[in-house]
Amino acid sequence: MTRVRSTQILVVLALANFISYAARNALITIYPQLTARYGSDDSELGLLQTVFMLPHAAATLGFGWAGDRFDRRRVIAAGMMLAAVAGALGALGDSYLWLAATRALVGLGTAAVVPVANSILGQLYDGPVKASRLSIFNLGLFGGAAGAIAGTVLGFPVVVVAIAIPGAAVAAIVTMLAVPPQDHARSAASGARHVSVYAMARTFAADARVLLRIPTLRWVLASATMMAFAAGGYAAWLKEFLVRDKGMLDGEATTLLVICGFGGLPGILTGGRLADRLARRGATGRMWTIILGMSATVPCASAAIVAAPGASLYVAGVATIFFMFWYHAPMAATVDDLAPPGLAVAAQGLVIFGMHMLGTAPSSWILGEISERSTLSTALWIPTGTVVVAALCMATATRTFARDRAASRAGGLRGG
Repeated sequence: MTRVRSTQILVVLALANFISYAARNALITIYPQLTARYGSDDSELGLLQTVFMLPHAAATLGFGWAGDRFDRRRVIAAGMMLAAVAGALGALGDSYLWLAATRALVGLGTAAVVPVANSILGQLYDGPVKASRLSIFNLGLFGGAAGAIAGTVLGFPVVVVAIAIPGAAVAAIVTMLAVPPQDHARSAASGARHVSVYAMARTFAADARVLLRIPTLRWVLASATMMAFAAGGYAAWLKEFLVRDKGMLDGEATTLLVICGFGGLPGILTGGRLADRLARRGATGRMWTIILGMSATVPCASAAIVAAPGASLYVAGVATIFFMFWYHAPMAATVDDLAPPGLAVAAQGLVIFGMHMLGTAPSSWILGEISERSTLSTALWIPTGTVVVAALCMATATRTFARDRAASRAGGLRGG
């Protein structure tokens, strides 16, 4: 695989990730429009992100199974095309239930991108620069900011169509990438064209049992889930918090979020580079990068919650996003390091399933419920606390990482 071709694959997959995140956040800045159109309250608005994330999380299991057995390009492309079609259909309905149903399908389709792409890139860049290259893929997270801005500028329903069009185009491009074949005979031996849902469920259950017997992976999963809860809660409610509790105008709140979002760009790149540098000094270097980023996030997020509008709020917001985004690439690299042969996509899918099913999916709804019963300011302290738990779980995982990585790489753990 030439360097130019590897770069092409990395760029296209990062673009696919960008569009997926844009689709996820397309509605979070236009809650007042949705309230006016559908009469939705806070709980229903929060539920929109939940109905997106539940099938998104569940589908990672199926895509994880398929990605280890079939052409990974087609797995990603199929998911993206489903998301594009469902997103466009969201513009045609006139009820909250229709919108929620299409959002669920968009969530399901976009689930194909991250676990499968992580396995391709983990294989392509296996070695000392893995986290650094995965950090470039994770720049696709800024699609979330782009989706939020597009929602503000274009409004509903135009925004969902505007995101669906490039999604379909990138799906076609992905099918033409010259990705490396899976690095284990498992994919070829198990890749029958016709397989029952029951057989797929049985084999994935067997794979999941193998993966969950890895102690380090269980703690990594717990840490990732706590962090996903925090990120999902912040993303869904931060703008509303700035408008309601801090008295900012809609445009001012959007501008603040955009500026803070730029803190994530150096955060992702710094996390990836620092993780690879520390990994050369010790087996758990990437994990300690995650812990450092999480630990620094807590005081910054706390300051942002209590700060008055002004320079201090901007500084606290940028710092929060900068440190919070450190974990993305090192987390994916750590999961890839722990994956047994032939289970690279399944491992990524299992972790992402846990992150989103138990973390991201309920976060917006839970914070909405707390906001209804108390205040939005009170609700935002909940995700701040979960970041602390995430750091503690990752610190625990460092104790068994070297042993579990060696066992997995030696083929001591195998799936069904």
